[in-house]
Amino acid sequence: MSAEDEPAAEHEAPLIWVRIQRIVQAVETALLVFLLGVMVAIAVYQVLARNLFGGGLVWGTALVQVAMLWMTMVGASVAVGGNRHIKIDIVNRFGGAKLQAFASRATALFAAALCGALGWYSIDFIRWDYIDGVLAFANVPAWLCESVIPVVAFWMALRFVLQAIWPPPATDGEHGEEFQA
Repeated sequence: MSAEDEPAAEHEAPLIWVRIQRIVQAVETALLVFLLGVMVAIAVYQVLARNLFGGGLVWGTALVQVAMLWMTMVGASVAVGGNRHIKIDIVNRFGGAKLQAFASRATALFAAALCGALGWYSIDFIRWDYIDGVLAFANVPAWLCESVIPVVAFWMALRFVLQAIWPPPATDGEHGEEFQA
């Protein structure tokens, strides 16, 4: 292991993980922008087509619903990656530094377990849609559209595990900015 790959401090993530996070963050942001654009374009087209021509895309609403599923999952991943997800911070407000560190790691591991369970059980859900040949829209199979659920759930589980190992810096909670005590 080179000096470049070693963490600067005992509690900081390795440089390679930081680089991977930055690349994933850029991909997630681009995907969210693309999905939002698709949703808005399809929704506007649907409204105009129905009002001007008496009909729209048969599969337009279903495509918007799939895009919303993807935006929800990718958005949740962005929140976890940036440590901006919903938290119950009563221990952080009233506990000492050691209790805060323990609670932060314990809740990250609990969240990782929940995300892992979501990913695991969603595979069975997707498998049934695959077996039944369910279509999401047009000729696109539902299982393909739903595959975002286990992929992102397992990715969030990994992020939570790594947050338990290398806790992110404390934030002010309101704006996600680092908090200086």
